[in-house]
Amino acid sequence: MSIKPFKRVISIITLITFLFANSIYAGPDSKSVFKNKKVNYQKIIDKNEGVVQQKKAIIKGEDVKQAESEKKEAQRILSTHLSDISLIHIPSELGRVIEVYQSPSRDNPRLIVHIQDLHTNPEAELNMAKILEILLKDYNLGLVCSEGADGEVDTSSVSSFPDSEVREKVAKLFVNSGELTGEEYLSITKYPDLPIWGIENKDIYFHNIEEFNKIMEFNPDSQVFITQAKKALEELKPKIYSKELLSIDQKEADCENQKVETADYLKYLSSYIQKLGIPTVNYKNITLLNETTVQESRIDQQKIMQESQNMLLNLQSAIAAESDRNDIDTLMAQANLFKNQKISPFSFYSYLKDLANKYLKDQLSKYPNLMDFVDYLAKVNSLDSTRLFVEMEDLSYEIKQKLARNDEEKTLTQALRNIKFLGSFFNLEISNEELDYYLQNRDSCRVGFFEVFLKPAIKKYNISGFVDFNPSLIDSRLQEIEDYYKIAKSRDLAMFNNTVSEVEKRNVKVASLITGGFHTKGLTKLLKEKGYSYVVISPYSKTEIDEENYRYLLSGKRKPIEELLKDLNETGEEKETKNAKSQNK
Repeated sequence: MSIKPFKRVISIITLITFLFANSIYAGPDSKSVFKNKKVNYQKIIDKNEGVVQQKKAIIKGEDVKQAESEKKEAQRILSTHLSDISLIHIPSELGRVIEVYQSPSRDNPRLIVHIQDLHTNPEAELNMAKILEILLKDYNLGLVCSEGADGEVDTSSVSSFPDSEVREKVAKLFVNSGELTGEEYLSITKYPDLPIWGIENKDIYFHNIEEFNKIMEFNPDSQVFITQAKKALEELKPKIYSKELLSIDQKEADCENQKVETADYLKYLSSYIQKLGIPTVNYKNITLLNETTVQESRIDQQKIMQESQNMLLNLQSAIAAESDRNDIDTLMAQANLFKNQKISPFSFYSYLKDLANKYLKDQLSKYPNLMDFVDYLAKVNSLDSTRLFVEMEDLSYEIKQKLARNDEEKTLTQALRNIKFLGSFFNLEISNEELDYYLQNRDSCRVGFFEVFLKPAIKKYNISGFVDFNPSLIDSRLQEIEDYYKIAKSRDLAMFNNTVSEVEKRNVKVASLITGGFHTKGLTKLLKEKGYSYVVISPYSKTEIDEENYRYLLSGKRKPIEELLKDLNETGEEKETKNAKSQNK
């Protein structure tokens, strides 16, 4: 759960873009399903671009007027994405679109772009600034609504400083320290007139902060029990689990520790679906991803490139024969937008297929590899990467429970899952899905559940170590944490109301809504209920949230100015050395 001073994930690299999942945390770079791309998509883009430009020069000739026409067409295409928001694309190195909802209501033309803020993560904050800049340039973003503030966010005292180089250096310093957000950085360094509006209810927000700090005070005592119980449960695994259960458990740990690729782990898990007769109704994204993996193995890059070039040449000739200048301009604009990562591969190749249906309908059988490729992109595009990792965890648990030979193995599996959850719960690091799991399994998260299982098991298998089964360490604190999350959810409603109020007041067509990922579920539910179209974007980062700094800032502490000035004057080499030492601790 996140509060701004104030993500288990996946990345699927396909074409120029990849999907990587995030519920509320940054996703490690290695969570890549297709780490080694089979297709060199940039090569396809460059070759196709060359063919189109060469043919265009022959048919139409190059001139300034034509270039201007193409530029206008490109802007028109981007503007149409506001009526079909599934076409909005973010370059893969900056982030990913993880959810799109197009309101069926024609009465509300507004679009809310919800960006999941990875607080105190400098890389994600700077990528968010770049995403906002794309929204400003391409989609006429009119308002930034920001968590952790109330009313107008005025950066003029800093953004008015005349030396742009110093301004950027200082702004980046405060982003690195966790005290400046991506939207504030963008306002200070490039867009001083960027309207940023704080959407918190001040009373609810500070109540949430107070509860956060109370929980952090008793958290170390609670973690004592969690650590002791987890150690005992881990020592019981080789005593109780079968070889097969131990193997599954090790594969899961290797995936979490990035020792095996997600694709390999998923393939391993999926082999049990048929073996154990597990219904796939609850694992739709796993099924879909398995299908795309098979399709990816059949992709022939050379054939796709050749068929793409042939199709573009034939389309150029067919369009020219009908003297349809609009379609030629649109084709050129689409190709350039794709080359510049303004539209997704799925969007471009789907457009190409539609154009071929119009001009080359009887010739589509000549492009079997390209047509299969478009189908592959459609499947990848429909993947819910956030749900995928939830499904993987659920599937692993279901497999273990089905393979369990007795109640002892089943209880150990449940206890291991619950103690892992409690560690995150008391650190206030859970997602909405994990909160739902807890609410359905409260009793098995209490000390008594672990005591009933662990006491006799520790004695039976002669496990060393001590577990303090004092209920006050956990049980008496559970309600306080539940209340904390209730307050967090009440912030959802306050932030939604303040957002739509300001959007309507300013009459903007496109607005961004920036909050931590925990709030996504509540906010998107409210947006959908009130008829707003929305896009959810997760900024990319290969690093985790700095939890220590995050809690430090929420406690009201700040780095001394002397330390910040020292950081400001450090050379790049000194910073790299310091970061390396920090990572090796």
